Amino acid sequence: MVKRTSQPYQVLPELPSWEYQALKESIRRHGVLLPVIKDEKGKTIDGHHREQACEELGVKDYPVITLHGLSEEQKRDHALLLNLVRRKVTRKQLGEIIAAELRRTPDISSSWLAEILGTTDKTVETVREHLIQTSEIPKFETYRGKDGKKRRVTRVITFKARDAQRAREALLALGKDAPGRPTELRLVERRARMKEKMEEIQGRLKTPRPDDAIRLYRCPLQKLESLAEIRPGTVDLVLTDIPYGRHFLPQLPDLATFAKRVLKDGGVFCCYSGVAFLDHVLLEFAEKLVYRAIGFSSWSGDGPVLQHIGCVTQATPVVIFSKGTWRITSRWYNHYRCENREQDKHPWQKVLADMAHWVQSFTEPGDLVCDPLAGAFTAAVACEKMGRNFIGCDQEKRNVLVGQRRLRTYRTATG
Repeated sequence: MVKRTSQPYQVLPELPSWEYQALKESIRRHGVLLPVIKDEKGKTIDGHHREQACEELGVKDYPVITLHGLSEEQKRDHALLLNLVRRKVTRKQLGEIIAAELRRTPDISSSWLAEILGTTDKTVETVREHLIQTSEIPKFETYRGKDGKKRRVTRVITFKARDAQRAREALLALGKDAPGRPTELRLVERRARMKEKMEEIQGRLKTPRPDDAIRLYRCPLQKLESLAEIRPGTVDLVLTDIPYGRHFLPQLPDLATFAKRVLKDGGVFCCYSGVAFLDHVLLEFAEKLVYRAIGFSSWSGDGPVLQHIGCVTQATPVVIFSKGTWRITSRWYNHYRCENREQDKHPWQKVLADMAHWVQSFTEPGDLVCDPLAGAFTAAVACEKMGRNFIGCDQEKRNVLVGQRRLRTYRTATG
């Protein structure tokens, strides 16, 4: 017999050594042909011997079906049924299996156990009577049948160990919200992400304290000044990324006025701007501030396409103004090239290292940075990382919750 540690759903006797060796040789030659079945926590329901053979052969990638939503009883029933279908069980072995199940759950009805094992009520009753007569199990007046509950069972099949782990993580995240039908890994992961977003939307906003170094608010840019009690002439850098569509153009005067009022003399206004409406941005801010330079944030690969001129963009302009005299004395670079894209928190999310480049260029530790159109609050994380103070806002509740979570995650990771 093959020796291995006890498994909760390994309900049949171990394979004889010769049969296990034949299974192992088949896997060595042809791979795993019949998927291993696991629950959402990674416990093996069916396929213990296949799994053991793969471990001994060093095979890491093999087909796995992940089932979510089964009760403990259903998992055992599933394991029994699958094993009985595959194995040639003798009448004596079937009797031993019935006896083992009756000793484990003596109140189960004969009809239910017979249905699970693919046998007759009479066969189960015969074994039950023998166990009652030998005082191995008690006799009940009534027996427990099926609970009548219909459970939503999700079935996800994967072929790589990494993908099986991803399936388990997504199903655990979904919990009772997992789809009650067979589905693909990409779909169950998409649903898990959607649930995460909804939880963020329905989450609770944390009200910042006046003495917090990093303060996140939910409000439009026009109300940030009063809500955060920002005094005129106290901000060292306004760093923001404006929405690139035409719909935001009417708010440009409000943003320019805000920047002029809150910036210190010599403070810097640094703003990502879409290519299509760069002329509007330059004209609007030149009325309130002093134009200094154009910077660029670029990346590898294609970007948005300006359809009317057939231009594929690979860079975002960064307009740089100052309030009055330019007071930055250190050298700085007007271009930052991003080696990757980070858009898992917001459709227009900027790369953290990119935002940090402009914070580093125009501020010193302890300075105050403000972002009145914060989106995913990347500037806030950059300031937390670099020892700057930050005040920012977004009018979408979900975005503020994302920002709060990003700060918590960063602080936990850095201790």
